[in-house]
Amino acid sequence: MVDDIKKSFNSILYERTTSPFFGTLILSWTIWNWRIIYLTIFISEDKIKENKIDFIVSNYCKIHNLTTFPLIPSLLLLTVIPFISNGAYWLSLKFDKWKKDQKNKVEMKQLLTVEQSIDLREQISKQEERFEKLLENKNNEIKQLNLIIEDYRNSRIETKIKETITLDINQKELIDLSEKIKTNSNQSQEYEALTRYIQGSYKVTGTDKISTNIISLLESHDIITNIGNGIYKFTEKGKQFQRLMIN
Repeated sequence: MVDDIKKSFNSILYERTTSPFFGTLILSWTIWNWRIIYLTIFISEDKIKENKIDFIVSNYCKIHNLTTFPLIPSLLLLTVIPFISNGAYWLSLKFDKWKKDQKNKVEMKQLLTVEQSIDLREQISKQEERFEKLLENKNNEIKQLNLIIEDYRNSRIETKIKETITLDINQKELIDLSEKIKTNSNQSQEYEALTRYIQGSYKVTGTDKISTNIISLLESHDIITNIGNGIYKFTEKGKQFQRLMIN
């Protein structure tokens, strides 16, 4: 309990002493009433005809000294002084800016010396050389990128040409094969039977209607493929072949 009271008292005391208002008020009160503090601490009662407290109260405890005179300077210090300080700081900033402006004006009008001119020309020359090197490097990079793009385009064109040639060759082979089967009545009948078996998912091998020759012929051209157990299906190329056989 005593510790809590002590902590509370210390906290209040610290807050009062560190507060700008109370700190200023205490300082102002001490200046106006220094005699009270001096008599209380340093003067003994033997040197005073009456009791020390009664002497202080009767001679120095005036209402204006205790309250009014300490309070007025405290209020002035807390209100007027900050405005004066801010105004002085503002004037200082203005003066610094004015000095810099005047310095810049003088430096702009001042002619360069021979040494300064030579040094400036050397700096400009170095910057120009650096810029030219950067520009040359960028141009080389652009040329390399253009070559890469051109190679890529050429490779794409070659690939498309090869694909077109391959498609044309395959298409011609399919057309020739379809015409060959159409003109051969036996192969034509076998192809129709094979188509029915494939569409019905029937087993193709082992039937008299479809010879191994027609199966081998179509397999060699990648038109049909065995999916197991003698069952075949048309490939993507075989679907194109079917369209040619119908036309």
